[in-house]
Amino acid sequence: MAQAPRRLFPQLSPRHAFGAAVRSWRDRRGLSQAELGALAFVSADLIGKVEKAQRWPAPELVTALEAALDTDGVIAAFGHALAAQRQTAKRAGGGPARSMEQAALDWLLDDDPAPRIMGDNAMGWVDDEVVDGVARRLEEFRRLDHVQGAGMVFPMVTAYASADLARLLASRPSSAEVAVRLYATAAGFWELAGYQAIDSGNDELAQGCYLQALDWATAAGDRLLGGYILAVNSAHLALHRGEVPLGLRMAKAGLRGTRDLAGPLARSAFTAVAARAHARHGDERAATQAILEAERNLDAASPEREPGWIRYFTTAYLADEVAHCFHDLGHPRLAQQQADGALAGVSPTHVRRLAIDAALMASSLARAGLIEQACAVGRQAADYTAQTSSARSRQRLADLRQDLGPFRKEPAVRDLEDYMRALLPL
Repeated sequence: MAQAPRRLFPQLSPRHAFGAAVRSWRDRRGLSQAELGALAFVSADLIGKVEKAQRWPAPELVTALEAALDTDGVIAAFGHALAAQRQTAKRAGGGPARSMEQAALDWLLDDDPAPRIMGDNAMGWVDDEVVDGVARRLEEFRRLDHVQGAGMVFPMVTAYASADLARLLASRPSSAEVAVRLYATAAGFWELAGYQAIDSGNDELAQGCYLQALDWATAAGDRLLGGYILAVNSAHLALHRGEVPLGLRMAKAGLRGTRDLAGPLARSAFTAVAARAHARHGDERAATQAILEAERNLDAASPEREPGWIRYFTTAYLADEVAHCFHDLGHPRLAQQQADGALAGVSPTHVRRLAIDAALMASSLARAGLIEQACAVGRQAADYTAQTSSARSRQRLADLRQDLGPFRKEPAVRDLEDYMRALLPL
């Protein structure tokens, strides 16, 4: 029985996009890998590795594949982006794919805080004005993500990061300060892409995005940002996938590696994720201790003294984390209190967050046996979810339906089921 072709993630980088394009055009032409290899004067094995983004295609191979597949310039157009990515990877010491745990260990052992200046004059020149433009683009994508969810924004983010941003990263920064800003902004782009990959239901791609984010934070010499990518992003991803021990290890790695750097706000955010992991594991004592520590740190925080990217973590965001803790620990009344605080403090423009927290509130009400209230709040959650293209919001609604399962014969539950089916038919 033929083996299914390996799934490709063209959004991850120009090399992945090139591999996906070669496979697509080869299929269109009805060619096997061996037949295409013969036309391009290379082996079938090399074609297979190029399609799976396991080998860099030399410029000569790009030209040969364009001629063999006759794509009217589509394959040839990848040449510049591939050269930019390869130059960047070479200077970054890019090697084989790593697990997140290996990346976390490498990061913990790397005690050199200096930025790694990369890029080449031959690829271009980057100054402060260019970086300002990149930073503005990142903030605009974040704003759209909050409002719409990842479904509509994710392709735009990854297309920009793997093409325009890749070209800038292969260019020479005008100074060390510009390099630090550029690489930290690149880390922000890939961190957002990873978050959006999860929100699009693509967990495997999310890990690759977070690895790139960690690499660019390291290149910027930004130890605190690297800790955030591990303790918050990667830990949340692990918990989302049900890998609870890994989530706790990621949270602890971020905390340990930024012990002398993190301010109270960052420590609060990192510790809140550790609390989530303890709660998911059923360790109520450890979860409670972590919650109390996160609250103490947040009370002591002066957000204006901490990096801009962590200032989103307010009392409402901590309430969201704590609500999930109590929900997982089986304390629905406490979860309701925290979810109420989370909903009260979320901006009306952050529709996805409202959808998730409203669905969590409804689930907690259902577990407390307050079915009428649960269904009323569930309608609100469905209304918010319908405004987004967020897989996470829909998953939280699916969790709510499961919590309402024992009460399926109740009229309010049947009405809610009908309402959600009409509003969200997919």
